[in-house]
Amino acid sequence: MKKLAVIFPGIGYTCAKPLLYYTASAAADHDYEIIRLDYGQDIHTFRGRTPLELEPVTGLALKRTLRQLQNVSFQEYGKIIFISKSIGTVVACESEKQLSLSGKVQHFLLTPVPAAIPYLKQADGVFFAGTADPYIPEKTIRQAARLYPEKTGGIFEGCNHSLEKKGDIMGNLNNLGKVIECLQWILDS
Repeated sequence: MKKLAVIFPGIGYTCAKPLLYYTASAAADHDYEIIRLDYGQDIHTFRGRTPLELEPVTGLALKRTLRQLQNVSFQEYGKIIFISKSIGTVVACESEKQLSLSGKVQHFLLTPVPAAIPYLKQADGVFFAGTADPYIPEKTIRQAARLYPEKTGGIFEGCNHSLEKKGDIMGNLNNLGKVIECLQWILDS
């Protein structure tokens, strides 16, 4: 059975950064073909972070993503996982919808932005968030965890948008390990 993992980056968080690099590596170790998306330098260096500022950038990232995925024969794959970070969580969920892949994709949502939260109702998968993420209120994260406990992969206390705490390298590596451990469980199932 063919398996596919599509990696959806954030704005400044490319596929070479730790959370996406190691999740892609774990998927590759489980015999998944990997597609690493790139939205373009203009998006990766964008400085705005409010929901209003992110909306047009997310739309542009989606448009570029759909172009990159238009020739992928998704029907050839028995398992498909979308691993996404930040605005990539919105792009991944909306890509599933626009590519008519509903019910065929598992999501692994890393530090979703507020616009991704409504997708949790329909998405098959799990999300991970930090309670000190400056781009999504802690209240929103906790409410999502209460509404979708089966979709809550991990809530990291005091962690930022990269699931890290400043000055706690060993704790940050431990967080990364917990994320990868959860992904490996999903990839094995």
